[in-house]
Amino acid sequence: MEAGQYKSMGASEDKIEIVPNGIALSEFENLSPRGEFRKKWGINDNQKMILYLGRIHKVKGLDLLAEAFAGLSRELDNVRLVVVGPDDGYLRALEELIKELKIEGKVVFTGPLYGTDKLGAYVDADVFVDPRVDEIFGLVFLEACACGTPVICSTGCGLADIIDGQVGLAVPYDKEQLRHALLHILGNDKLRREFGEKGKLLVRERFSWEKIAEQIEDLYKRVLK
Repeated sequence: MEAGQYKSMGASEDKIEIVPNGIALSEFENLSPRGEFRKKWGINDNQKMILYLGRIHKVKGLDLLAEAFAGLSRELDNVRLVVVGPDDGYLRALEELIKELKIEGKVVFTGPLYGTDKLGAYVDADVFVDPRVDEIFGLVFLEACACGTPVICSTGCGLADIIDGQVGLAVPYDKEQLRHALLHILGNDKLRREFGEKGKLLVRERFSWEKIAEQIEDLYKRVLK
């Protein structure tokens, strides 16, 4: 988006370089065994776990996720939606919506989690979802990938082209299409494993801080020439 703004103001395309954010892979070297988070929060091994991790704010699209999950839970009984993160003014409204949708027994709110507790949520999730329509980048998607968890984002996300069909799915901001994407991933164990393995490879090859540093050094060298 910013590159487009620069071009609209007359900047030459060959003077613009997009360098992504990165993550510290050392944080993901010793992940907790699968099942520890589920045990702590009363989620069985045979239940499919959908994870959202981030601020509980209206702009995050949690209402859309709740509505899509409500439709999904009518088709799959063994699903749980886990919402991890601090209240940013929307928790009460979200809880009321969940009651209206009659899914309160299938939704778990943990509050904010950090360190190994946060990583344990990624590890135990069958799919990570952040449906925000205009997510600029989304480090949470890279964190999920580093833990081997498939992801679902909106087509408006800055990582949509990288995610879609490679490490997860990108869908329009629509509850039925989100429901269908969830059903597609949760119903296909082989696909989830493939997305998970490709996700771990993706962050190693393109989004580690070492790779980002190499990209910036290469840019400096090209500019100096």
